[in-house]
Amino acid sequence: MEFKDLPIDPEILKKRMQIPKLLAKLSYQDEEEAIRLMRQWGEKKQPITSMYNELIDIVEPEKVS
Repeated sequence: MEFKDLPIDPEILKKRMQIPKLLAKLSYQDEEEAIRLMRQWGEKKQPITSMYNELIDIVEPEKVS
C-alpha cells in the first residue's frame, strides 16, 4: 500500500503523534501555556496542523526558519 492510498495524510498523523510530546515538553517551560493548549487540544478547538505549528514555535523556536 502506498501513502497516497491511505485515508489520512501521513504528515497529519506524524504531527498528531508529536502533539502530546510537545505539550509535555512545554509543561516544563510554561505550565500555564501548556494547560491552555492542552485544553484546546482536548476540546478539539484547533486543527492538528495549527496546533502542531503553534507548539513547535513555542517549544522549539530554533527549528523555525
